[in-house]
Amino acid sequence: MTKKNVLDIDAYTLIDNSWMEDSLCLDENVSERLKEIFSKYNGWNKSKSSSFVYNHENTGAVKQYHEIKYDSFSDENIRLLGLFRYWNMINYFYPLKNYMDESWDKALYESIPLFKQSHTKEDYHKAIYQLTNRLCDSHTSLPATVDNVIFGKYRPLFRMININDTLIINEIRDKNSNNNQFRIGDVILEIDGQKASYLYDSLQEYVCGSTKWSNVRFLCNAVLSRRDSLTNFTILRNGDTLHVVSLNKTAWELNQDKQKRIKQGIKRQLYKWVNDSVAYINLESATFSNFSRNYRPIKHAKTIIFDLRCYPDVLLFEKIADYFIPENSTFAITTYADTDYPGLLRYSRSSNYVGNKKYFKGQIIVLVNEQTESFSEYLTMLFQANPNTITVGRSTSGSDGDVSILSFPGGIKTIYSGIGIYYPDMVQTQRRGVKIDYIVEPTIPSVINEVDLIMEKAIQLANKKL
Repeated sequence: MTKKNVLDIDAYTLIDNSWMEDSLCLDENVSERLKEIFSKYNGWNKSKSSSFVYNHENTGAVKQYHEIKYDSFSDENIRLLGLFRYWNMINYFYPLKNYMDESWDKALYESIPLFKQSHTKEDYHKAIYQLTNRLCDSHTSLPATVDNVIFGKYRPLFRMININDTLIINEIRDKNSNNNQFRIGDVILEIDGQKASYLYDSLQEYVCGSTKWSNVRFLCNAVLSRRDSLTNFTILRNGDTLHVVSLNKTAWELNQDKQKRIKQGIKRQLYKWVNDSVAYINLESATFSNFSRNYRPIKHAKTIIFDLRCYPDVLLFEKIADYFIPENSTFAITTYADTDYPGLLRYSRSSNYVGNKKYFKGQIIVLVNEQTESFSEYLTMLFQANPNTITVGRSTSGSDGDVSILSFPGGIKTIYSGIGIYYPDMVQTQRRGVKIDYIVEPTIPSVINEVDLIMEKAIQLANKKL
């Protein structure tokens, strides 16, 4: 694909350097010096010995080098230096900058006083996440929600979801330890004496998702993040108000439990038959080594439902491309920062042509939701290169693509999406999520009754095909 077949190159320019000509704010010497610095570190004038950032073509990991690391943030000037470093990295190398809701210049102006006044560790962390939160990038909220300074390292043994301003439990994470204390369908009213709705609203300064449902996911997780191993909940169950004490686990422990479950699932049968013609396979425990043996028994099904409401093994890409994608398919376009030319994005095919002449000719239905994130979204796009694919669910994470890492003084690591991911028609996926043919959103009755509306819709569509 040549450049003229995509968008005009102006769509890939991140900066406007006309401010360097501003005679009201800059005298002539400063203006000329700024232009000289910018020119010196551009293109062929840029030598490695004088460079501060680099990446490899078509990869998003923009890295800094020759930058001094600061273990302490106590000095106001060092805090401001960290702010300016981050602002410049986003300004010149963030592939989604042009999709921001507000001016990145405004973000700098409003952040300066916050960083100047951040004398405590908590205030400093809050200032950082108030800044990174402006990107509305699901990737940026991942470090924030495990930051023990602001949110605490403990979590109850359940997850919740916000449906029409009702915070309701929709998943028990550790059924063995829960002892039926909390139940799916319980409504969370208060947490340690604070209204849950107030906590939900107040934490929007520090975490957010790229899409509606990823935003709900991050905020609910932040609300449930506690500093103590015990939490007092006030809940509503079947019309009764109850007070329940939660014995929490750390986020790390809960993640280890999840990884253990996934590993145990690798050796088990991953597929099941919905009926004689429709098969279902959950890709959570699917790997490069076990996928073929789970696919062979169902390869003659008229419809296969793939559950991608999870994060599968990245090596699965090759198997999916070989079994399900038509030969010579292109399914994604990538934009990435050209670190030789600050402020310029370039584009390329996200991968070489993929597919197989003997690809699966039946119907494919892919299930997605906010847990379909990053590589899961990329894999969904790959499935969608098959013309017989239908996608069912609600908005995905909107965080497709690799990440870049940047540390602030004091060792606070932040991440952001390092590359832009688009469909071949240049429809963006970041901040939107993947394309969905049938949008299915949860209801309070469906949560209480543990009805998987997305799966129900998929089965309905599959049966229509018979």
